[in-house]
Amino acid sequence: MDRAAPPRRARPPRPAGQHPRPAPPRRPPGASGAYRPAHTGGLTAAGAAVFGLGGTLLGGLVDHLATDGLGVVFGLAFLISSVFVAWKVRAQDWIAAIIAPPIAFAVTVVLVSTLLGGDTHESYLTRVGLDLITALSFKAGLLWGGTALAAVVVLVKRRLIDRASNAA
Repeated sequence: MDRAAPPRRARPPRPAGQHPRPAPPRRPPGASGAYRPAHTGGLTAAGAAVFGLGGTLLGGLVDHLATDGLGVVFGLAFLISSVFVAWKVRAQDWIAAIIAPPIAFAVTVVLVSTLLGGDTHESYLTRVGLDLITALSFKAGLLWGGTALAAVVVLVKRRLIDRASNAA
């Protein structure tokens, strides 16, 4: 028995104004290996959050273990991580460098209170809430200062990039 192949269905016509799918990027002449788009460099928003939280949390844990509280080491770690994140974040994610420090501050206070909190007779929620309120009230200058410092670094970096692009 000889069977004929089923007929192929025609594609519906493309509406006017629609272009075909763009071709994948081509390698430059003489380039070897797989094509990779240009690397913009810097931390992404997620990377900014991880580095900001990691540096602040590390400083907070070391400070709490050494002095049984959040003091100078925590403050320095918070400021250094805020400036580092603001300087290393890529241009598309500059807002993350300003948002990350307050979040890292609050999460560090809550985690240090949770992990290393003293044995008190308050409930967990009361202890963590009181620790957070105390840290926010007594360290408000540090919180505002670190966030403002990150914003200044982002603005300076942005101005430098704008000047460089205008000069070119």
